[in-house]
Amino acid sequence: MTPPSTVSAVVYSRNEADQLRDCLPLLAGFDEVLVCDMGSTDDTREVAAAHGARVVPVPDAPVVEEVRQRGLDAATSDWVLFVDADEHLPTGFRAALQPVLDRPDVAGVRLRYDNVAYGRMLEHSLQGSAKYALLRRGRAHYAEPALAHVPPVLDGPGVDAPASVPAIAHLNFRSVGQTTEKVLRYAANNPGRFTRLDDPVRLVRELLRSTVFSGAWRDGRAGFAVAALHTFGHLYGSLLEAERAGTLTQDVPARDARLLGAVEGVQRAGVAARDRVRRVGRGRR
Repeated sequence: MTPPSTVSAVVYSRNEADQLRDCLPLLAGFDEVLVCDMGSTDDTREVAAAHGARVVPVPDAPVVEEVRQRGLDAATSDWVLFVDADEHLPTGFRAALQPVLDRPDVAGVRLRYDNVAYGRMLEHSLQGSAKYALLRRGRAHYAEPALAHVPPVLDGPGVDAPASVPAIAHLNFRSVGQTTEKVLRYAANNPGRFTRLDDPVRLVRELLRSTVFSGAWRDGRAGFAVAALHTFGHLYGSLLEAERAGTLTQDVPARDARLLGAVEGVQRAGVAARDRVRRVGRGRR
């Protein structure tokens, strides 16, 4: 009889000891727990050791995908589950994985995530979040150079986790400062990913798309904040691309310039009309 597959849980941390205190207890039941420490200066190592995790030093990197391969190489189980320090596995998650672990043809499994922003679960924004976080060791690797949000290379089929595998809670938006730092760091280290927003018309369209038409506002101020900050990161990445291309000195395209001029004219007319109404109102007092 074939023995059941084993799974290593591999957690990455850079000065996230406080997050590890909540994350690591939820990994009980896995065959091995590794904490890949990216040069932390807090008590990450002590927290990992206190929870029975093996600490693996890895180079600090602006995006974690650059060092994912280190954790894949350090693990010893049949499968590797990548867990971020700010991710919380639900009760029974390890048992729910067993049916897909027993499929010998599968090289990688894409897991589902529920996003939490500033203490609020997002029910409308960022729906459908998923990534290949469960990999069969020896059947997957990360290409060089590894870029942010680029999935691993699989030697065999990749599948979506069945509905019986619950979503993982991702507390990836914990404060405005932390979110801003993260989106700017990823934007600066993911060249070529962003559509260009280096003129006013494109920026306004993207802002409307991400904050209004996407329905992010249905998640209240938290949803709007996430959408707005992601647009800010998108703009930052786009401007870096424009700077590298030497296009920041170029004029706005003629078609966009005409549109902007017309909008500006309407705005000026509206302000003038408002001022006239105010003057008439004051004269009648």
